[in-house]
Amino acid sequence: MAAKLPVLNQLRPKVISQGVVNLEKLAGRVSKNTTYNAEEIYGMFRLAVKEIINALQNGETVKIDGLVSIAPNMKVGGEVDLTLRGDRGAIAGLNNPILWTADKVANHANLSKSTEELVELWNTEHPEDPVI
Repeated sequence: MAAKLPVLNQLRPKVISQGVVNLEKLAGRVSKNTTYNAEEIYGMFRLAVKEIINALQNGETVKIDGLVSIAPNMKVGGEVDLTLRGDRGAIAGLNNPILWTADKVANHANLSKSTEELVELWNTEHPEDPVI
């Protein structure tokens, strides 16, 4: 008998990373639409990151309009990590199905399937190891 969570994790759609864009690459992209050069914008980004870290160290929540809110969060035992909450508009924009083509999504055929449908698919394909 197969466990439900590993089966769902295997069959569910997953975004395939298209690479990493760091601040230097972003600065280059932004500079194409401004009178600033990439190095100046990169310097501004680095200063912004420094100020964001300072604000978080002061216990402040940092809101980057149209993208995310970042807040320090303390766990039991005192370890601190970050809580990120995506901006609703940004999330809505990411939920545009036109964006998520088969070259960007593993298990693309399962994109609109429910949990029950994925379990049924598994059980059909693996009758010897069903999820119950």
